[in-house]
Amino acid sequence: MRDEDIIRLTLDLYRSNKTRDPFQIARSNGIHIMLRNDFTKQKGAFAMVSRNPFLFLNGNLPDETLRIVCAHELGHALMHRNAAAKPFLEFELFATADRLEYEANCFAASLLLDAKEIENEAKEGLDAAQIARIHHSHVDLVLILMHLINQQGNRFTLPRTVDQRFMGDIENHAGTL
Repeated sequence: MRDEDIIRLTLDLYRSNKTRDPFQIARSNGIHIMLRNDFTKQKGAFAMVSRNPFLFLNGNLPDETLRIVCAHELGHALMHRNAAAKPFLEFELFATADRLEYEANCFAASLLLDAKEIENEAKEGLDAAQIARIHHSHVDLVLILMHLINQQGNRFTLPRTVDQRFMGDIENHAGTL
């Protein structure tokens, strides 16, 4: 899926659901959410069970991390359903080497963060870490969205590429530059 199609999908979801809450959007799209307290390192998974879509999420995660994982898995559920012959098991989110993971990352960033707000804050001179703190998000999620914004004609200087293992810890923090 092209980046602009992902952005359009998330905007359509936001407009039709009047929320950026991935849990609410999943429920309104008939996607079942199961919180699992027996996950240790695994953050989430998307699977089709008897033709029904399920998001399995680590219930031990902090709320903001859980929200990011839910948005990422929701991206798989809405964009990659045909590829779900086997579950997408998430241990490290936002590893950008795989196209499906990249698309789910872009979906999560575009759904959870308002691109216009991020663009305006960046134009005011705020850096990705400052923007992440303002939005109680992770710096790498902001960097992903800023990369998407740059593809639409802006030229924000990004301090680095996304840390491929930024969700490796089960901690909830804004990340570092």
